[in-house]
Amino acid sequence: MSARRIIAGAACLLAALLLRDWLEAAMLRHMLLQLPMIVAAGWLLAPAARGLHRLAIFDQHGVTGLTALLLVSAYWMIPRALELSITSTQIEAAKFLSLLALGAILPGSLQRANWIVQLFYMGNLCWMTAIAGIQYQNMPQRLCNAYLLDDQVTTGVALVAASIAIALVWGWRLHTTREVHHVTTSTQRRINHHAGPRIL
Repeated sequence: MSARRIIAGAACLLAALLLRDWLEAAMLRHMLLQLPMIVAAGWLLAPAARGLHRLAIFDQHGVTGLTALLLVSAYWMIPRALELSITSTQIEAAKFLSLLALGAILPGSLQRANWIVQLFYMGNLCWMTAIAGIQYQNMPQRLCNAYLLDDQVTTGVALVAASIAIALVWGWRLHTTREVHHVTTSTQRRINHHAGPRIL
């Protein structure tokens, strides 16, 4: 594990912790800045977690990890859950732990999942995020007592934008991965085909 990765992961986690009063003061920063920072910290620090590879037996084709992605993401999109994380130390700790764990297991789950499985789960994630964003914009009443209505509407717009961004990044990543795999496979076949008889 590279030192840069450790430093980046630790920086994300410390920023989410030390700046939490400022981050949680606005719904937009809370949901679309702090939460992704915690997930990113788990992702970056995952290689340092010993025994994490043993979870692969419970994550065939990445289904368990990607299901966790949908469940954890859906829960922390609930305005009441965000409010409780501000007022309760236990809920705040649960937020950090659940998102760190999610970030830690996601890389392995994505590697184990083929593109069809990824399409199903990432499509659902983007759709769920966009629908939540539309609901935030269209609700005439405040969904969370901790935040103003204008903040709720702004967060809704940002959620829709985030769903589009996730789809674009995932599509680019999938295209790049499949292209590299195709080139590697084709090269290997060509080498095998022209290798000729072995002497030893």
